[in-house]
Amino acid sequence: FPWKTMLRELARLGCCLINYPEDTLMPGKIQPSVSRTKGIHGLTMPHRANLIIALKTGTLTIRAMTDDAARMRLITSKDPVIIGEAPSHRLPHSRG
Repeated sequence: FPWKTMLRELARLGCCLINYPEDTLMPGKIQPSVSRTKGIHGLTMPHRANLIIALKTGTLTIRAMTDDAARMRLITSKDPVIIGEAPSHRLPHSRG
């Protein structure tokens, strides 16, 4: 699976990820403790567990864009390829 290039591949295919788990390193991002990305192997065990749980529970889904204009917005980075899940209600930040 092309973890390092997942964003580009999703955009090319006209797809986006919905409800990406909070506090999970995004594909292609470098873990602060390593000097370069090692693909999915660079994720910590908690990050991997977050992804596994989201996939098993069906929270993390893939949406295919069928409209040509929507696909072009993905390819040109005008629309996000990954949309994160809503923040937890337990966060200390105020609303608004």
